[in-house]
Amino acid sequence: MGNLKHYYQALKNGDVFFDEYRKSALILASVTVLHAVFLIFFALTGVKLMAVYNFIIIFAYQGILLLIKQKKTYLAYILTCIEVVLHGILATLFVGFGSGFQVYCVAMIAVSCYITFTWECFKRGTGETVAFSLFSVFGYFVCYILSKYWTPLVALNETMETIMYVINALFMFLIIFCFMMLLFWDINHRSDKLMAKNNQLDEMSKKDPLTKLYNRRYMNYELNRRMSYLLGEGKIFGLIMADIDNFKSVNDTYGHEAGDDVLVAVANEFTNALRGDDCVCRWGGEEFLVIINGNHQVTSDVAERIRKRIEALTIDTNGHQLKVTMTFGVSESIPGLKIEKLIQIADERLYKGKQSGKNCVVKE
Repeated sequence: MGNLKHYYQALKNGDVFFDEYRKSALILASVTVLHAVFLIFFALTGVKLMAVYNFIIIFAYQGILLLIKQKKTYLAYILTCIEVVLHGILATLFVGFGSGFQVYCVAMIAVSCYITFTWECFKRGTGETVAFSLFSVFGYFVCYILSKYWTPLVALNETMETIMYVINALFMFLIIFCFMMLLFWDINHRSDKLMAKNNQLDEMSKKDPLTKLYNRRYMNYELNRRMSYLLGEGKIFGLIMADIDNFKSVNDTYGHEAGDDVLVAVANEFTNALRGDDCVCRWGGEEFLVIINGNHQVTSDVAERIRKRIEALTIDTNGHQLKVTMTFGVSESIPGLKIEKLIQIADERLYKGKQSGKNCVVKE
């Protein structure tokens, strides 16, 4: 029972655990059970040829399952569709239209819609769905025409005929319901996967692959958004331009892998030191740009706090323990001042800090 619940939940969620082979196996197992019911019915009513036919078909479906295992799903479904229609016609010939075996031709339309729209081997257009559905409709009308011009070989009593028709009708509605639900679940799952993939791609387009900080392209978008808030609502923000001191010597002495470790460690310190409404990006190389939600003093205090964290940081890389420092330049947003100018001011102050000994915050 536990396994059945697990399988049901996986199927409901559209998990890859239920691939086409497993779904096929589940469908064929259900069809096999259905034919076993037919076998019992025909045996009880004395229709020996149909009982033998259903007995043979039960084993024939195991051969169809082997075709699916060999990735011949297309052929397997064609054979299944033919068998269902053929069974409806033969049952009509033997016990009449009133027993309801032709209703499975109607159920096959729902099955065809689900399989041709969701299984990889059928993704050649809606023509296949129409073709399989028309074949099923053809089978139904053959059964109907036979009922007008053919006398059943075995006359069922009215009670038995009614019971069989009700059973077949219930199975038909159950099949249609199940496959429509399967189609609904598949569509929802694929939609969720596509949305998740799009979100992942969108996130990747915003992030620097090494440090996982925002990249320069996204930061330009964020700067424009913050400037709009400044002009519309007066929300002041500050900028911090930061650069790792003597970073080239780290690469030259310890290698680029060590340099990458330093960048990642520094990026983590920025992330841990900032508040949720602040924003940091890797501006380029060993440069970082930070947007601070606050005035010039708040921005300067944040820059100093980060400077101290970096100064106290020890970075383990390739058996070495490295110490680095950073220099910071700070600027404050002013209505009417272009973003490029705001960045330039922070960059010039950063350069001033580099010239005056590094490992400092320059705010004027």
